[in-house]
Amino acid sequence: MKMHPHRSGRLGLALLTTLLLGTTIRLQAGPPFRTDDPEPVALGHAEVYLSALGARTAEAQILAAPLLEFNYGALPDLQLHLVVPLAQVKPAGEPWARGCGDTEFGMKYRFVQETDVLPQVGLFPMVVVPTGKTERGLGSGHTAVYLPIWLQKSFGKWTTYGGYG
Repeated sequence: MKMHPHRSGRLGLALLTTLLLGTTIRLQAGPPFRTDDPEPVALGHAEVYLSALGARTAEAQILAAPLLEFNYGALPDLQLHLVVPLAQVKPAGEPWARGCGDTEFGMKYRFVQETDVLPQVGLFPMVVVPTGKTERGLGSGHTAVYLPIWLQKSFGKWTTYGGYG
């Protein structure tokens, strides 16, 4: 079967574009992953997430699996937050170490409600407590404190959110 020269050129260009886009586009997940929003869980409601995180380098394989996250709407506009991971680490040439990882506590507080003009604004302070055994590679060995601020604004069917901290 002979292909028309213009079609084979377009097919090649489409394949090259797909390959280039596929290797350069970085995808990022929304809440509750690496980004979040200022909206807390509704009063008296709860969210439970069961997830896993992992990384592999030449030096080690690292997993937080399962990772249990619990969020609870304790007061209007206030969410309590807890993350408890099962840490798993395998340094190159050594056996797996498994146990409790570092525990994360937080409170998300929305202090500005969205209006036609203003976005929602919330703070989400978190403390990561070193509950994992550092000598086994299951924890950081130090306390970490985060103070991100999150904003969200809706425009009809569209919503955008982000923050920093």
